[in-house]
Amino acid sequence: MVGVGILLVLSLTALATHSEGDAPRLVVGSTTSTQATPLPGPTIVEAPPPTGDPVVLGAGGGSGPVGGGLLGTDGAAYGAAIPFNSSIAVPTDLQFMLVIGSDARPGEDIRRTNGDSIHLIAVNPRTFEGTIVGFPRDAWVEIPGRGTGKMNSALAMGGPSLMVDTVRRLTGLPIQYYALTGFQGLQKLVDDLGGVNVQVSQRMNDRFSGAFFEAGWHKFNGAQALAFTRNRYDTPNGDFGRSSNHGVLIQAAMGKIRSEVGDDAGIRRWADVLLRSTVLDVAPDKLLPLVALGRRTDPGRMKNVVVPGRIGMAGRASVVYLTAEAAGLFTDLRADAVIGGETAPPPSATAPTTAPPAAAAPTPTTRPPISLLPTPTTAPGGPGTTSPGTLLPPITLFPPKP
Repeated sequence: MVGVGILLVLSLTALATHSEGDAPRLVVGSTTSTQATPLPGPTIVEAPPPTGDPVVLGAGGGSGPVGGGLLGTDGAAYGAAIPFNSSIAVPTDLQFMLVIGSDARPGEDIRRTNGDSIHLIAVNPRTFEGTIVGFPRDAWVEIPGRGTGKMNSALAMGGPSLMVDTVRRLTGLPIQYYALTGFQGLQKLVDDLGGVNVQVSQRMNDRFSGAFFEAGWHKFNGAQALAFTRNRYDTPNGDFGRSSNHGVLIQAAMGKIRSEVGDDAGIRRWADVLLRSTVLDVAPDKLLPLVALGRRTDPGRMKNVVVPGRIGMAGRASVVYLTAEAAGLFTDLRADAVIGGETAPPPSATAPTTAPPAAAAPTPTTRPPISLLPTPTTAPGGPGTTSPGTLLPPITLFPPKP
């Protein structure tokens, strides 16, 4: 999250550097999840709602029986950023961070379970804009050293480092950091920050996630934020819509910090929340610059997209095959971290007191994306069968504000 201040912005994740030979790193927090809410159903892209008992998130979690009424709107859009005076220098080169949400159950290690929320956050420090890229968790990809499989399984197979390697190989982008959290970590972060205002694009009435919200602005507590991000049966395009909502929550956290933090003391307060609430593994001298970059970055200039793909089958498993449009998206990000190209930053009365740094080219170790569309390896119905399936057009949701 380096870019999007993302770190804190992630407002819901544990941040960490992916450099095994890097210098001293700070490790804080627990790697287990104690949230007692299981995820329902199998790992699939789209399916009818499952049968069985609904998930109950607890008091204040937005949970309740279907038909029992939806939570009315009680929030509002964040206003313009307050003036910001800071002596903390932000990174000068393009920043790419992978944000992973684990589906760990009580007592499980969040680093060794499926990573069912996967987002790449790319930020350009020269223009303070960027892109939030959501990946379908069922994307059928090459997992280095493990063959092919669903993207979400890379975390269970080899921890966050393998997930990062998987996304690096897929995209060709130089991911410098990753952030990892679980159910409890997300709730605690939101609660410790005093809640977050989120715009729900359409009404939600889903007993399996506990998402019972009227359309409009809501001030979410931690449990409500979790319910919002877990809803996949009552969103357009199932997991694709759920992934987009994760990006919306990240944008909301960015709006919150810009409306509240005006100096380095505020930056340190947000960093302290991360240290108390997440597993954090990052060079100590990188933390505050990452948070400061998040504070400087306008969420309205962060595009929120979901990687397009086709629903198909790999043997008996329902999977997503990423399309040629996905490869083009990854290529587009490489030069400036922005989908559609770089634009000049608008004038602002609340511009930072230090001059914006010049953008630097991405690290030369990048490589082009690999081929995305597989070919059948056996006759139809065989164990290795693949199918292009049904095309889902590129999904670009919640574009930057005008």
